Amino acid sequence: MNWNLVRKTVTDRWKFIAAYAGAMSAWVLMLAAIFPSFQNIKGIQDVFESYPESFTRFFGIDKIDISSFDNLMGIELYGLMIVIIIGSFIIAFARSMVAGEIQDGTIDLLLAQPIQRWKVLTSEGAVLLGGIVSITAATVLSVYAFGAAFGIEGISYRGHAAFMLLAVALFAAIAGYSILLSAVMREPRRVAMAAAGLTLVFYLVHFAAGYNSVMEKIDWFSIFRYYDPMKAVRSGSVPVGDILFLLAFAAVFFSAALVVFQRRDIAV
Repeated sequence: MNWNLVRKTVTDRWKFIAAYAGAMSAWVLMLAAIFPSFQNIKGIQDVFESYPESFTRFFGIDKIDISSFDNLMGIELYGLMIVIIIGSFIIAFARSMVAGEIQDGTIDLLLAQPIQRWKVLTSEGAVLLGGIVSITAATVLSVYAFGAAFGIEGISYRGHAAFMLLAVALFAAIAGYSILLSAVMREPRRVAMAAAGLTLVFYLVHFAAGYNSVMEKIDWFSIFRYYDPMKAVRSGSVPVGDILFLLAFAAVFFSAALVVFQRRDIAV
């Protein structure tokens, strides 16, 4: 890793990271503000329970229960929504790494510096990981802060902390193959489409696994099989096995990205 390049990347991207962190905090603020009145709406629980099981499963919800703020967070944010928001951050960041530098014509200048290629990728990758941790931490800290501010009781602090570790591992996995795609392809637009498409495939495979035995076997290779946010929140325990699998998945794809970028023929 090259610290000068890390500092430059942070300088270039901190506003981008802060915007996503702020957006996540604002979303949690809205949920915390409406929760007390939302909870008192007559018949709202019956409305949610009337939804088809396939509908709720698609949004990553195994059980609808709005009796607690933790459950509301699972319904409104920790399922599909947080994957879309932070996933878009990751893909936008990754597409601008190798493929983005090539398209902008800055890759020649970057590689002309006395910096090894693997250090270039690890430096930018470290900033991306830091952004993932920052945005996820901002989300969880907002749950603590706004929950206390609005007098919401029963929040599982250990559960949300466990969720944060699991979420960081999931997003590291998405970052791993997104960076690999950026190292392989020349056009950022194609990188974004391929990374988003692969993420969608993983998600749909996991969804279909609940209805098809063949897909259930394929689901062993889906990153979303190892992502159960509400189980972490409710139990308050860290799902070590799931986190280790996701981190190993991320490491394999990032290592492949290093090999590809190191061997890629780029004119300097």
